[in-house]
Amino acid sequence: MTLNPARLVRIRDWAATLPPRPLPRTVTPFNGEYHLDYVKRLAAANHLEFLLLAQSLHPPGPPPLDHTATKLPVRRLAALAGQPDGRIARLHWPDAGVYLRDIAGFYRGLRPACRRCAACRGVHDPILCKLPDDHTVCRRHRLWIGPGVRTLDDQHDLRPFPEYLRAQRRHQHLSRSAYPHSVTAALRQITKAVRQEIIADGLWELAQQRLRHLAPALWPHLSPAASRFVRAEHIHDRAVTVGVYPEVIERAQSAVRPSNSPRPGR
Repeated sequence: MTLNPARLVRIRDWAATLPPRPLPRTVTPFNGEYHLDYVKRLAAANHLEFLLLAQSLHPPGPPPLDHTATKLPVRRLAALAGQPDGRIARLHWPDAGVYLRDIAGFYRGLRPACRRCAACRGVHDPILCKLPDDHTVCRRHRLWIGPGVRTLDDQHDLRPFPEYLRAQRRHQHLSRSAYPHSVTAALRQITKAVRQEIIADGLWELAQQRLRHLAPALWPHLSPAASRFVRAEHIHDRAVTVGVYPEVIERAQSAVRPSNSPRPGR
């Protein structure tokens, strides 16, 4: 064992590789939160410059040659924040090569965490997280946090509709039992078919009740009394995707074949 694995010459560089002391104030991370956004919140809580704190995650000298190189920023951030390593590891640490090639695309893939969960921790700004596609409803607060959510206003209140929790459980079961690309493709095709049905015949009764609650201003444009042209104009609204989610998942259950089931003809 050596105390200077990077073979640094200057004592101040060697000292920078030692585990940092915890900052005076900590902030609790959210699962899947983008790690640099967490560093920004930690820096703001301690009145520090963001770049200074971010640079301290990577000490001087070449990175270790073993597997500890990828864990070093996690351990240093955990030490700075005074948080367990496992909690910091659950942050989203994107691959730098993919992230830097398309920064705008990377941020489009992030969704704000449940606003009520954030408010319980004293945070009132959006917390951008990388969440699985089947993580669509906050179980605690019954808010929609699924794909397509870009702002806190998109997090519709689903408390009057318990079927969303059942649909999320079915969605998660599909994700575990089938190939991910099969689930994604099936949901895309079923959603497209459902939209065509709505344009032709209007929303069914349960979806009407949901949409009147989720988007009262949109409802007149999608009601059975509206023309097909008006419905087609508003069919891609995010509230429509939320309103038909339980039925889309129900259809996907019968359309998606489990990954361990035999293929037809075998």
